[in-house]
Amino acid sequence: MLLMRSVSAHLRQTSKQPLAPAQLGTLLKIGAGPCTLSELARHQAVSLPTVSRSVDMLARRGWVERTVDDTDRRQTLLGLTEQGREVLVDVKARAEQHISAKLSSMSARDQAELVNAAGLLAGVFADRSKHSG
Repeated sequence: MLLMRSVSAHLRQTSKQPLAPAQLGTLLKIGAGPCTLSELARHQAVSLPTVSRSVDMLARRGWVERTVDDTDRRQTLLGLTEQGREVLVDVKARAEQHISAKLSSMSARDQAELVNAAGLLAGVFADRSKHSG
């Protein structure tokens, strides 16, 4: 949570059009592949009206578009526009630069320990079937 707070604060301070953390989460989820509003709401654990407002704002900025699902014409899919993909690439790059700058003050030994710990955490959380509980 501390890492996310630090990154979010940095992005708000350095962005021409600041994103709320939930809106960044929306961009990240949609950037991973087209999804429906319902899938997005479940992913973010929020109500449909809440996620709909976030998507509406991102659509007004020209970053998200709605299209009809070819396999089920009743479904609307959310996808990133070209501008939305550019924004997401920029946000990810600035977040990585911020984290890198913060971690650069650590000793080489502490950095190595952090990399090891991050690998252990990634392993635990990546294999949900063995560690769900």
